[in-house]
Amino acid sequence: MWYKKRIIGLLICSASLSACMSYNPNGYANYQSYTYQGEPIYPESYDDSGRYNYYNNNYRADIKKGVVVPKSYLAGANRTPTSHRDQDKSWVEGQNPQSYTIELADADKPAQVAGVLYKAPKNDRRAQVSYQQDGKTYYKGLYGSYNNYEAAQQALNALPADIKSGANIKSWGTVQGSVNH
Repeated sequence: MWYKKRIIGLLICSASLSACMSYNPNGYANYQSYTYQGEPIYPESYDDSGRYNYYNNNYRADIKKGVVVPKSYLAGANRTPTSHRDQDKSWVEGQNPQSYTIELADADKPAQVAGVLYKAPKNDRRAQVSYQQDGKTYYKGLYGSYNNYEAAQQALNALPADIKSGANIKSWGTVQGSVNH
């Protein structure tokens, strides 16, 4: 009796598994796509030549397409990714010298500056740039870019107390002058 139940169970399982397949005269399995409101949910299928394609032949596996990478990921002639240092420096250099920023930290250890920048709110752009003074390398932690002094002052007042205590408003011209020399 248990043997007959096993055979019946096996037949039911195999029938249910093969229910989503349809016959294809080319000799390979052709799975039917599930549909929602007449459109296939999974629109991929095989065409008559046996090549894999998507619905309306928008994609063919035998046609090589290039990958499009946003320009923000590229730099230079060899198209290598830019480092965060280069991105920060180019952002600082690209600011209007008459605008303002908030200098959150200025120290000789990059980890100290990075710690302050990490604590800063993520509302505005943050950058860490290095500069030379008396033969030593120092680091500035900058926060945001503001068109006028009043907007920079509002942003400074909105910062947490532990960050605000060591912060100063600087013009971009001053910052750019120290970073470039």
